[in-house]
Formats: sequence, structure tokens, C-alpha cells
Amino acid sequence: MRTAATSSLNEVTSPYKTLSVSQTARAACEKHPAFTALIESFSALFSARGELIESLADKLASDVDCPVPALQQDRLEQGVPVLSDSNLEWTAIYYPEIESSLFVYLENIGTLKPAVAKFKQAVTKGKITLPDMFRAVMNSNESMLRDSALKVEIQPAFLFFITQQILACILGAYATVHAEVLSKIFWREAYCPVCGSFPDISVLQRPDIDQSEFLAGGGGKKMMHCSCCSHQWHFRRGTCPACNNDEAGAIHYFHVEEQSAERVEYCKKCNIYLNNIDLRSSTSTPDLTITPLTLIHLDMKAAQKKLTPLVHTLWNTF
Repeated sequence: MRTAATSSLNEVTSPYKTLSVSQTARAACEKHPAFTALIESFSALFSARGELIESLADKLASDVDCPVPALQQDRLEQGVPVLSDSNLEWTAIYYPEIESSLFVYLENIGTLKPAVAKFKQAVTKGKITLPDMFRAVMNSNESMLRDSALKVEIQPAFLFFITQQILACILGAYATVHAEVLSKIFWREAYCPVCGSFPDISVLQRPDIDQSEFLAGGGGKKMMHCSCCSHQWHFRRGTCPACNNDEAGAIHYFHVEEQSAERVEYCKKCNIYLNNIDLRSSTSTPDLTITPLTLIHLDMKAAQKKLTPLVHTLWNTF
């Protein structure tokens, strides 16, 4: 059976427990009870999304007639994401299955239900075209998203979120199918090598078994988790993912109370932040699709400091 988001953490054979979405949500609710209702409202959605990614990955791997873009090693070596400027017409093939499996969970989140109904109607009547919407999300084309939102009478943030959840299933499946090849790619950019999206969280991994515990910073690679397709890639510690500032002391940190394993990393040059979790003292690995939501207490603290998130979500825009 394939696994999607956490496979590239290289902990398949480790003694550490990998938590499911529901287990991650439950642990977060125990730690931050004030956010229980919010976290639980998204938990079912992300669980269903993970199962759907597995199902779609199997279909992508076996569907020889589907014109899925191939990995081009030379473009990747030049810093060009796999799906950058690619034809996304093939993605629409999987929409009916996603709508029937996922939309019931989208409808149960806050005030999204009317927006979900309008989205389905807009797709059916051709008011919006899925490949175009997917491209707008991947390219962060805010003007197109605003124009489309006005046309279908959906709040831009809601339209972006619904579209992103659909796209996340398809691109998550793509990343899963190509996980082995992608894990071997040398990639130095802050944006995802698969879809070009920025990360919604970074992870400081446990040191490798053969790595000295006396290395600077306690060892451990820093991994970025894509906000769209959930692919993970290695990134330079001490470098700002927003402005690429890598001067000594470029990245600053703060955490809430005694929870030092959950922290905000921000750049004083551009005032953009990204939440980080440190796994070095943990015996379990959380599911990273829902983990950004469980760090809303850090987003609130960052907002008080007038910092801007690298990636805007429904829960970190105040």
C-alpha cells in the first residue's frame, strides 16, 4: 500500500511511530484544547484526502492512456518544477471521483457549504474550467482567482481553498507515484520541485543514525512540506525561503511557552515567516497535511508581531 505525505521523511524503517491524520489531530487537541473545534472540523477532510491520494496514485500508475507529464531531469536541474507550464488537461479526468469522495467533507467545514454548492454548479455549467483554476492556484495568480470568484459569487479565499483541495489530491497522487525518483533529486529551491508551490511548514528531522550528535545545531536535515502536493524536499537551514537571505543570523525564532519543538522561523529582512516543528526530541512523526493547522497558536503570535505567512491559509489570515 502506498503512503503519500510522510513517505519522504525516510522513517519507514525507523523505530519512531508515524501518526495518522486523526492521531495527529487528537494529540494537537490535547495540547491546545482551545482549538479543538477548529482542528476536528478539518481532520475528516484531510483523512479522506489521504485515502483518495492513495486511490488516485494507483490509477495514475496503471493508466497508460492518461497523458501525465513525465519527469524531465534536465529541467529539474535548472530549478524548473516538474509541472511548471505543463498541460493540465489530464487533471480534469479525476474530478468526478474527487467531487463524490471529498466534497461532503468540504461542506462540513465552517461556512464553506454554500461555496461548495456554487463551485459544483460553476463546473457543471462551464463558468470555470478546472485546468485553468488549477493553473491559477499553482501560479498564485490572484487576479484570475479574484475574477473567477466574482463570476461564480464565491469568496476568493474559499474558491482558492476548494480548488487547492482538489488539486492536492491529483498532485499528491502524482508525487506519490514518482516518490522514489523525486527523493533522489538535488533541489535547492524554496518552492516545490513537483508543482512549484511554497511550503506550509518546515520540519527539522532527527539526525541520521550515522550522524554525530555533536554537529552544529544538533544535526538533522531541514525538510519543506509542499502546501499543495505534500511533497517534501531538503532545504538549507538558516536561509529564508521567501527572499533567499542566507546571511549569518538571517533566521530568527520564537515559540510559545515551553513548547520549543513548535516554533516560528522568520526573516527580519522581509518579515515573512514559516512555522517549524522539531522532531529531534519526539518519538513520533505527525501527519504533515494537518500539522500546519495545529500550529494556529503560532500563527496568532506571528500576526501580533505583524509578520506575514509564506503561504496564506483559511486559518492563518487574521
